[in-house]
Amino acid sequence: MTSISHDAEQAVRRTPLCARQASALSGFYYRISDATGKLVGEVIWPTLAQAKNARIRWHGSDSSQGNVVITCDGHRYDVQFEYLNRGWVNDVRFTLVDGEQTLAVADMRFPRRIFARGRVRFLQPFEGMLLRQKGWFCRSYSVENDSGVIGAVQDRAAIMAVREMLIDLPDTMDIPAKLFVFFLSAHLLQTQA
Repeated sequence: MTSISHDAEQAVRRTPLCARQASALSGFYYRISDATGKLVGEVIWPTLAQAKNARIRWHGSDSSQGNVVITCDGHRYDVQFEYLNRGWVNDVRFTLVDGEQTLAVADMRFPRRIFARGRVRFLQPFEGMLLRQKGWFCRSYSVENDSGVIGAVQDRAAIMAVREMLIDLPDTMDIPAKLFVFFLSAHLLQTQA
């Protein structure tokens, strides 16, 4: 009986993280720290992103220069993206990779109507959705699956000199996967505010 309750406690255990912009002038570089303030990673957008299947290649054949970079404990992970279709608005697949190994995959799909928001569906390492929650001043995104809400990524406060977002996801997710969820939340915030 004790091991079952201990397993249930482990399943919901959370170590909150805080993503903070490096400066007020740089919305595309975040430092991630734990509750004690220890730096656990960074999320850095490229100056000019490039899809794996881009028609115009700003970075030539080396598309890694156009990837979002996630670092954890000195190790580099890349967030690559590719277009799933071509049109006025493109559906996009985001993939978190460690070298050649795929760690996480999420699709952003747009309904076929004007001014519709994209919806993010996680395909790997779990199946679920990233959903925008209603709020007047603070932005919040919940991560949900068929069982309910898994966690959330949300603004720390309504008014901030530099953006800070709280990452509240279960410890069953490793830190690179948590930062991938944060990246997608920040991406939605920047592109669909």
